[in-house]
Amino acid sequence: MDDRIRVAVCDDARAVKLFFRQVLEEEGDIVVVSATSTGRAALDALGRDRPDALLLDLLLPDVDDPGVLVRELRERSPATAIVLISNMPPTNLRDEAGRVGADGWMLKAQKPEQMRAAVREAVGARAA
Repeated sequence: MDDRIRVAVCDDARAVKLFFRQVLEEEGDIVVVSATSTGRAALDALGRDRPDALLLDLLLPDVDDPGVLVRELRERSPATAIVLISNMPPTNLRDEAGRVGADGWMLKAQKPEQMRAAVREAVGARAA
């Protein structure tokens, strides 16, 4: 049985998705199972790929209110940890993650070990 943490990444920038795949999979305990570019595609991927965590870009072209999308994601997959990702100032991102009900938040420019730790922490908290 595969005990790796299954992660989906949703960001409209291809380079960001490739970067997250490379960084997250580096230590072998995390695997990226899908990479999507829209909120609608993220919803579809949850049912198909059953990730333990979803890294969700705060600003997607098809999402007017991230809070609405997070609620829909929760309905579709209550066990999936949702981590908002953005380049906005940390305080703003933390506040927005709390507002929309995400399990965590992560800056796109964080150090790789901090990114992996944020995923592990969010998944652990959601499972508890």
